[in-house]
Amino acid sequence: MERVKGEDILTKEYSKETIDELLEIIKKEKNISQVASSLDLSPFEVLGLVYDLRDSGFNIIVKEYDDGFHLLNQGDQTNTDSNHYEMETDENNEFKFVAISDVRLGSKSQQLGILNDIYKKAAEQGIHNVIVCGNISAGLKPITDTETNFIDDTQAQIDYIVSNYPKVDGIKTYFISGKLDDKHLSQNNINIGQRIADQRSDMIYLGEDSCDIEIDRIKMQVMSSKLSKTYTASYRTQQTIDAYRSEDKPDILLYGGLLQMEKYNYRDVKCISTPSVCATDKEMKAKRYANTIGAWYVTLKAKDNGKLDSITAIDSPYYITNKDDYKGTQISVNKSKKLPDIDSASVKTALKLLNYVKNGMPIDKFMEKFHISYKELQGLLLIWESCNKKVDIIQEGKEMVFKKNYQKSISINKPSLDNLTENEILVVSDTHFGNIHNQLHLLNELYQEAYNRGIKTVLHVGDLTDGNYPNRPENPRQQFLHGFDEQVGYVVDMYPEIDGMDTYYILGSHDETHYKNGQATVDFWVDRCRPDMHFLGQDTGEIVIDKVKYVLDHPGGGSAQSVSYKPQKRIEILESHNKPKVLLIGHYHKSYAFVYRNVQCIQVPALCDKTQFQQKQGLINNMGGYFLKVYSDSKGNIQYLEPEEIVYGHKDVWDEAGKDKRKVKKLEIKNSNSIY
Repeated sequence: MERVKGEDILTKEYSKETIDELLEIIKKEKNISQVASSLDLSPFEVLGLVYDLRDSGFNIIVKEYDDGFHLLNQGDQTNTDSNHYEMETDENNEFKFVAISDVRLGSKSQQLGILNDIYKKAAEQGIHNVIVCGNISAGLKPITDTETNFIDDTQAQIDYIVSNYPKVDGIKTYFISGKLDDKHLSQNNINIGQRIADQRSDMIYLGEDSCDIEIDRIKMQVMSSKLSKTYTASYRTQQTIDAYRSEDKPDILLYGGLLQMEKYNYRDVKCISTPSVCATDKEMKAKRYANTIGAWYVTLKAKDNGKLDSITAIDSPYYITNKDDYKGTQISVNKSKKLPDIDSASVKTALKLLNYVKNGMPIDKFMEKFHISYKELQGLLLIWESCNKKVDIIQEGKEMVFKKNYQKSISINKPSLDNLTENEILVVSDTHFGNIHNQLHLLNELYQEAYNRGIKTVLHVGDLTDGNYPNRPENPRQQFLHGFDEQVGYVVDMYPEIDGMDTYYILGSHDETHYKNGQATVDFWVDRCRPDMHFLGQDTGEIVIDKVKYVLDHPGGGSAQSVSYKPQKRIEILESHNKPKVLLIGHYHKSYAFVYRNVQCIQVPALCDKTQFQQKQGLINNMGGYFLKVYSDSKGNIQYLEPEEIVYGHKDVWDEAGKDKRKVKKLEIKNSNSIY
């Protein structure tokens, strides 16, 4: 429609009060006649004022329907990648939140039961913020697709989300839109996020696809992927971080839309991929998308200057979904398509009456009790069916009776942390004793911290020693200890030793070279000489702690640029009936935590600085370890896991410390007396 012109419109001045009142009125969609009446203006004047405001940058939508023009104010600025939102830490300099993505309400694969449980657990833990990284709605599907969504109309999805999204006192939900949500904007010119936020005071819309959140001076970018999911889980997040200029890098990247659960550090950015809260749908199956369901419970700790001190995150995957979840909740009826002559009050009355309907109840008894005619009963049946609560009438003997033809939602209720067995262990790998770049002092630091925490079990995932490589002429220059006797003797003499703490270890490819080049057995010698160190196997080993099965794995072969690729391939070769709950992978000197095929996988970093070989090959070398806090039930199922990554950098390295053994002493704690 062309702009309406007229001398009286163009020259008329409007007060600030009139403009503010207009913007307030049309925060909800209104017919232009209603707006004109409220402002005591003509419809032409209102339309002229709207076009002036749009020229000034106000995001006001004008749509033409059968009953005339409608107006909607979507805010005074267009949402872009520069969206910015500020939050504050609490009195303890902490900010706690739950991170989720891909709720997809309106989809037949939605998991409102799981979503409700996540909010319940947040309340139990005193968490007041939930961040949804995109795709709060199911979006719109082609008219030929009748299998994916049970609500496939923009307004109906808005109504459903407003009515059914969890609402818990004290908890606010912050959300961005994802590529599914954006379909409402591209096809119907409706910003579904803004519409939802206008009707729910506890839900704050942060913008389209991304938002920069500043928590004190901590910078966190929340993003939902517009690109397709790749086989390699870490590829999209690494690609995003690689694209940052140094001055643009956030402290934390919270990434949604990838249907995965991962946590790692890359280019000094703490990256968390947020899992979905929907079951695997038709499209995911067609595209062979792996789909992890769950939530992260995250705590950010700020320093006194407001910058990031630490980040801890507990993952909470859900392994079982309810395929009929969408049938167990009331849906908002799309009046324009399904029930054009039934108002919302009648729908509520009909659903209330449904509570009195029992299987096998004679319809005459029901009609008599509520004074309902047969025609009215037909109307009730139609409303119930439109709300996905189909009720049939069948003949049973001489009577016509009700038969409910829908399922109630299965209750999803994960145990609380207090009702689970908690166990904390330390995991280390690739110490490479004998190499000039080994960092014994960092290993000592980790063991000292483990002792301080009361940890009794440490797992070492291979390459205790640097090995013996006669086929590598440059190797002797990279070692300060040579051969079996020197390297294994150093392990026996110098490896941390703490009363009450046991180390369980496997051997890796470097350790195995001692056997290949002289049949010297690292495994048995260390085990014999150190009663606190226990050999589990060459390349792989298994241990059960509190009924939780851990597999330690030290593969061979080269590294991949994408940190998730190699561990994904390792998990894929596991037999379904014999998978561990936790898979710990060494060898690659990389740090990465993720959930894949219902396996909690940790790729464990090294405790050796970058070697000459790694430098030549252009390989990443992460240094550090993991403290794993595992919460398991009586059957050994992990309900929550906190992978606390300890990261060391070049400032922590002692260059070629091994050349002077006096630089590092053994950490030994006997009867609470530390010798260090």
